[in-house]
Amino acid sequence: MNLELLESFGQNYPEDFDGALDCISIAITCAFNRQGTLLAVGCNDGRIVIWDFLTRGIAKIISAHVHPVCSLSWSRNGKKLLSAATDNTASIWDVVSAECDKTFRFPSPILKVQFHPRDSKQFLVCPMKHPAVLMNISGEHRVVPLDDDSDLNIVASYDRRGKHIYTGNAKGRILVFTCNNLDLKASFRVTTGTLNTTAIKSIEFARRGECFLVNSADRIIRVYESGEVLACGKDGEPEPIQKLQDLVNKLLWKKCCFSGDGEFIVAGSARQHSLYIWEKSVGNLVKILHGTKGELLLDVVWHPVRPIIASISSGLVSIWAQNQVENWSAFAPDFKELDENVEYEERESEFDVEDEDKEKEETKGKSKNNKKDKNFS
Repeated sequence: MNLELLESFGQNYPEDFDGALDCISIAITCAFNRQGTLLAVGCNDGRIVIWDFLTRGIAKIISAHVHPVCSLSWSRNGKKLLSAATDNTASIWDVVSAECDKTFRFPSPILKVQFHPRDSKQFLVCPMKHPAVLMNISGEHRVVPLDDDSDLNIVASYDRRGKHIYTGNAKGRILVFTCNNLDLKASFRVTTGTLNTTAIKSIEFARRGECFLVNSADRIIRVYESGEVLACGKDGEPEPIQKLQDLVNKLLWKKCCFSGDGEFIVAGSARQHSLYIWEKSVGNLVKILHGTKGELLLDVVWHPVRPIIASISSGLVSIWAQNQVENWSAFAPDFKELDENVEYEERESEFDVEDEDKEKEETKGKSKNNKKDKNFS
């Protein structure tokens, strides 16, 4: 079935709440695999619950860590799962056997782990108050260079193909390094209207296209074209193609990400369980999804193929999808949809054991046929 053809009709973004996944313990973070068939959920008791997203059932539970799981990342082929916990450890798991391949210990808590988009033997680790570290499964590691040695609040991410690493610091400076040699290819500073710098909170890349977004502390989400950033080179001044923000409430964003096709951007509020969806090409706000009042949002991920969003709050994984309109006339051609209640008028013989009217119709039909036969003769 051609999913792209199906999704070309109507909106490609979720519109309504579509149930919740109860992971037994309190959910903290989640991540879809590349095909969107499995959803890994990290819990506060150190377990990783893997959901079969087609049947909405638990496929596997991995007793991964002793401390809460704070970050998850799937390998490209979906056979390995990289997890990080608050006990300063990162582990690689075999999804089928639920066994640990390797465990790495770091000097500080880990903010984020990410598998290389193409090579499952490499991954990126962002420890707290420490430069980003480029790791190999064998244990080899390289520290990603810093722009300012005194500023250690670093966020980092691979680009879509894993050729470059983008890092951002608390002074609004973004550096682009080659993945092979860690050579500086480009750099620029994210500035506000008053030329003041703003701290970088996260960098996220789209699965399709060359765009990436920068979530900063000034409550504005900036969308850049990676080709333009690389063309500007060192100390460049690339202009964002979009600036997205909530002009009314001036919300601070907890987590932002692209849709599977890269056409939409969803951002979760740091104050409440609210999801804001923008159209990337135009920059207009198309939908606001409201969860239960009083809940705080922890994580948001968009399904890689379908218009579905998974968000975590109060220990539950909420699923947001499109409204499915049931068309019963497709199954029964004589089915009639009614806008309002209609009083049904039953036939005289509807509930009789033997239908008298049917017998009369049959006799009338036979007599007509006999007349026709006589005429022909």
